[in-house]
Amino acid sequence: MYSIKMRASKNDRHISGAETIVKRESIESTVNKFIKRAFSHENGIPDFVNIKIEEIKEDITYLDHLSIKTIDCKTKEEAREVAKDILRSQGMREDVIKEAFKIIDKGNMRGASLLNLEGYRLEPNRERGVRVKCISTSEELKEKILKNNIGTERTIDAIAIATKVIDLGVIAELCLSDNLTYTTGYVATRSGYYRITNLKNKGDPGGRIFFVDINKGDIEKIERLIRDLENKPYIIK
Repeated sequence: MYSIKMRASKNDRHISGAETIVKRESIESTVNKFIKRAFSHENGIPDFVNIKIEEIKEDITYLDHLSIKTIDCKTKEEAREVAKDILRSQGMREDVIKEAFKIIDKGNMRGASLLNLEGYRLEPNRERGVRVKCISTSEELKEKILKNNIGTERTIDAIAIATKVIDLGVIAELCLSDNLTYTTGYVATRSGYYRITNLKNKGDPGGRIFFVDINKGDIEKIERLIRDLENKPYIIK
């Protein structure tokens, strides 16, 4: 099995990315699909595209996906209250939740921010953030999501990330797409993956926050989590 990663940018600003795990015979078709995705993204035409192909040499974790639940909201304000309620149910303080939305609304995030329960950011490089890599979804799950109208192509990518990070000990994830016209976001916890419509307005920036129970001085634990998020291979089914 091989991990394939694509990142596209313009003037050093992130435009799009993609990630999957495939068999050797699917490498060429997957790379072509990712190139097409890079050059047809609504956020613009990139001036730099990086595609990385690596053979996976360690055991792959096969994991059942988080349950998927969609919550329809009419406004951004209503949607954010829903998201906040879910985060509160996981023990998040009001000031920490407020800080999470502040980080996201600022935009220009290349990866996820690690935010602990005291509201401290733990990622070593705030511009780069933390990238969740070496993930994919099974063909059966992709078919289930699309044929049963459970979600979209974006849901397929997101459920893989959400399921992996929660399995690795992240308490909750808050995510808003950086696609300018895609307004559905989500909150993920051990109790499920909650798609929330209108979590942002069209044209708003996006971002991703991982809420973690790690002290800011526990460098070893922070480094281990980042290493696992970026390198442990998962296929979500």
